[in-house]
Formats: sequence, C-alpha cells, structure tokens
Amino acid sequence: MKKSVIIIILGLCAMMSVQAQSIKNGQKFWDGSVLYTAKVDAQGNVVMNGIGEHEGGFKFALSKVLNKPGQYALFGYGDSYLPVKGESGAAVDYIRQDGMNFLAVRKSNGDICHTLVLTPDNLQNCIAQERFAETEMEVSDVITGMLLNNAYLRQFPRHKLRYMRNEILARKGYRFQSDDLRHYFEAQPWYKPVADNNSIKLNIIEQANVQLIKSAEAMSDDERGYIPKPEDFPGGLAEDGRDPNEGDIDQSYADYIKVFTAEQFINALATGRSILVAKDTEINLTPLLHDERQWHSGLHLWRPEGATSVGDAEAVISEQVFDGRQLTIVNHKRMEICGEGNSSIVVEPRYAFVLNFVNCQQIEIRNLTIGHTYGGYCEGGVIGVKGGWRVSIQNSDLYGCGTYGVQLEDTRDFSLYHSIIRDCTYGIMTLRNVEFAKFETCDFFHNIENAFTLVESRGSSVTFYDCRFFANHGDAKMFDFDREFLLVNCQLYHPTENLGTINLAEQEYCTYSENPFDTDILDRPNVGPDRER
Repeated sequence: MKKSVIIIILGLCAMMSVQAQSIKNGQKFWDGSVLYTAKVDAQGNVVMNGIGEHEGGFKFALSKVLNKPGQYALFGYGDSYLPVKGESGAAVDYIRQDGMNFLAVRKSNGDICHTLVLTPDNLQNCIAQERFAETEMEVSDVITGMLLNNAYLRQFPRHKLRYMRNEILARKGYRFQSDDLRHYFEAQPWYKPVADNNSIKLNIIEQANVQLIKSAEAMSDDERGYIPKPEDFPGGLAEDGRDPNEGDIDQSYADYIKVFTAEQFINALATGRSILVAKDTEINLTPLLHDERQWHSGLHLWRPEGATSVGDAEAVISEQVFDGRQLTIVNHKRMEICGEGNSSIVVEPRYAFVLNFVNCQQIEIRNLTIGHTYGGYCEGGVIGVKGGWRVSIQNSDLYGCGTYGVQLEDTRDFSLYHSIIRDCTYGIMTLRNVEFAKFETCDFFHNIENAFTLVESRGSSVTFYDCRFFANHGDAKMFDFDREFLLVNCQLYHPTENLGTINLAEQEYCTYSENPFDTDILDRPNVGPDRER
C-alpha cells in the first residue's frame, strides 16, 4: 500500500508543475467557509481578501516563485493571522486539471493540507452549495466526485476520516493489507478487489482528496474544530436510560463527557477531551478489552503482546499481557479523566496496568479510585506512563495488587497531589529516566517489598512535601535512588536501617519512627477521592 500511495503523491506533484497557470486579478477562490478575492501586483504576488459567513480577518499573501508558473509561497498579511491551514512559507500550487481549477496548500512532505476552488459564485451561493454537500449528498459521492475542503471534513471525527480516505481507494478495488480495513470494505456490497493494486489510477480530484484527508488525520479533532456528537459514543445511554452527556451533573463538570459504562469510557478517549466517570459508578474495563469485535475501527486497535507502537498516530489499544489484556492510550494530549464521586476504574488481569499511557502529554487524572479487582501478587502496576510530559494525578486512590502504584519511564514533569498509593505488592513507585517529579500531601501505606525506586535519572528533581510513609513492610529499602531528592515536612514510619538512600535526601522538618506500624498519632488524612480539599 505504501508504494502505491507514494506513486499517487508523485503523480500529483508532476501534474502540478505541468498543468499550472498564474492567479489573475479579481479571481475568487472558495475554501468551504471563506470566499477570497485575489489582488495581484505587477510582480505577480497576490493578496487574498476573504469574506465568510462570520466576520473575521480573512487575509493572507502569496509570494510568486520566480520562473515557476503557478507556484507560490504562503505568508500572513501584516498583523493578520494565517486563516488557512499551512505554515508560513508553505508551497502553494495553482492546479488546472480535468476541468478543475484550485489552489493547493502543501505541507513540507508534499501533502495537500488546504484547498481553495476557483469559482464565479458569490458568498451566498457558495455557502448554499456547501450546505447541500454536507446534508443532502452521500459522503461517498462527495469524496470521489468533489474536491474536498477542511470545512467539510470538520463535521467528521478523526477516526472516520481514515475510512473515508481509504474508501477512495476501495472504490477502485484496492486490496488492503490492514485487517480492519479489509474486513470493513469486504462487507460493502460495492467492493470488488482487483488482482493488482498497481493497475489502480486516481484522477486529480481523488488524488487531492486522499492527501487532504490524510493531512486532516494528522491533527486532533480539537485542532480541526470538530465538535463531538452523541453518535460518536456507540455505548449509547446508560442502563438507567440517562444520556451520558447530560443528567444531574455538578456545574463544575458542565463541559465534561459523562460516562457510565466501559464502552462509553473507551469511546470518549480522545485528545482535548474531559471525561467524567459518573457518581457511584465502577467501570470494569476487562470484559470490553477482551471483546475483539469492538476493537477494529478507527482509533481503536487490537494488538498482540508487545505490539504497542503505532508511530505518531493517536490510538486507543487493547493489548495482550500475560494473563489478559490492558488498555494502552497512545499519543494523546490535553485529556482529563475524573470521577464525579465514589467513582472507580478497575481491571481483572493481575499482569495488566489499569491505565497505561504511551507518549501522552498534559494528562490529568482526578478524584478516582483505580486498581485491580483481585488481590494477590501482580506483575502489572496501576498506572503506567512512558514517554509522558505533564502528567498529573490528583485526589485519587491507587491500590494493588499492582506491582507499583505508578511506573514512570522517560517522563518529564509528573505530579501526584492529595492522593494515596496502597496495597501494592512490589512497592510504591518506580521511576526510570524521570525529570521533575513532585509528590505533595500524599499517603503511602501497606505496600510490600521495594518502595520508591529512581534509576537512570539524569538530572532528575524529585520532591516530597507533607507526605506520610507508614505500614509499608518487607526486606527491601524504602528509597533506592541514584540522585539527591528533597523531603519537606514528611513523616516516615520505617526502620532506619531500611530507609535506603535517605542519606541522599535534603531534609527539612521531617519526623521518623523505627516502627512502621507506630501510627496511632495519624489522623484520617484529608486526601484521596471525594475528600474535602
């Protein structure tokens, strides 16, 4: 498939150079939401002035590339923002092919990321035609018969764009290697696979649409301006008939997607999302993670053991571990997962993380109880973070039998606030190549064997403020750090000889007890889920 796609891209680039002309003064171009009129100077440079259904500073400039007809470079105009997709200096081609006349803004890899069609129409007619395509025409007719634009694609969630892009190839009989695509299109009555993919030829519209959809897929739904719809969540209504997006919800959670079931939770996971686990709800992820039929669509992927990697693409993965499957969330940003009250997320396999994040940024978990349904010794932690940045856990209870409450690797800027880690079989936490980790007002208790482990830290800064360590037992040491760390106003109930590398700690106002169970003076902490803060 990759070879064929490369041929398509190169073919389109060749057409751009052969079938090109210069923009003329007064020509109008429509990009799906704004109608631009060209003003061309004596040197062939262009200023595009736009009007849209809503007011805005729609203006940008195109600098003519010398000795290359039909080729321009994209720039902002004055102090105006750049209203089209594409970076400053991006290549723009004026293409004339098969009766089509349009401007193609390209990314550095050559893919089209924005289109503007030459039109004689006024704004009202352009808007009317756009609404007709969005509401009256079949999507298949649009993606194969019309030049697409970002305004049209904005109405679809990102995971559907992948199927739209590949339908263009499927309509030509393309044979797919990917299992989920093959199964999906084999179920379509019109799909007739060809013997040789190299025999497939796409016209200029189809080629441009493939590239434009691919560019849209590279952005999150939030970046594209997609607004989530109820039908995006196949879990539907809760068993009690409530709408997961509505209900008796606290006003502070008004912008959250409320979930009652594992299906709703999995389908809500996306960049830019705020997810609320409903009050008095326990979400057990394991049955859904084992239902393979649910994991062959869009961002949802089914993976065998050890096959987490999906490159730079966002993904929500059910992947195999020793005694079951675990949820792995890959390449997501700006996501919140929180509980409304007495809310929990659990899994059954003892070798699985409950939540496992890979290459995720700006993740916040709040007011949740998270752990395994069965006790005993485990090989999987509660929360795993690999390649993360700005991951924060607040007001939460992380409990075993996970090996560690949290396992961090290649992570920067991690924080744990007003939370509990308890009943873990190997220890409290392990940090590998972690920089800037902060723990504030946390309780760590009833953890066995090793406690805190920090290795390969390379300049790490680890600090503990107002934390309590008690009733942790085993032969291993409390701290196994390879760098200095900071303890401020902490209480440690642990035999002195088993404190480990406590000599590396800079300590202020800390108290110690030889007996790990000498905790009668400890009041019930004001930490964990549903506590006053």
